[in-house]
Amino acid sequence: MIEGYNIALQINGKTVVGRTQDDLAIAARLVESLTKDNQGETDVVVAGHDVTFSAQGLVAVGNSDASKLDRDDIIEQSLKKGPAAIIPLTYLLAGGDTYSGNAIMTQYTEGSNASDIATWQINFRITGSFSKTPAGSGSGV
Repeated sequence: MIEGYNIALQINGKTVVGRTQDDLAIAARLVESLTKDNQGETDVVVAGHDVTFSAQGLVAVGNSDASKLDRDDIIEQSLKKGPAAIIPLTYLLAGGDTYSGNAIMTQYTEGSNASDIATWQINFRITGSFSKTPAGSGSGV
């Protein structure tokens, strides 16, 4: 069993201050074909994968730890356009393999109400490949 705090999402080699949850989703991109040769049976082939991430946490500002991103860093990144919007993203597990690729931040949401702590959520989509680095070669959690 893996404890949740052993999993980390890194953006540009940095984690985000106040993270409470990281989610990874991998969906197969399917191509279907139906020809007379296969006698009415549909052939299905995996043509690739759509990889998305989301992370959630508690809003933090005034971060003094250079290895972490705070609210202002995330908002700044979410407003970038063109090639500057593509960032390195790493998903790692203490003692396990690390997966990396380039990503685009597709959404940043911040929420607050009068009786609770302010929270944020960010969503990413991998652009191109998402590849594995063997255990022990990552930076750890």
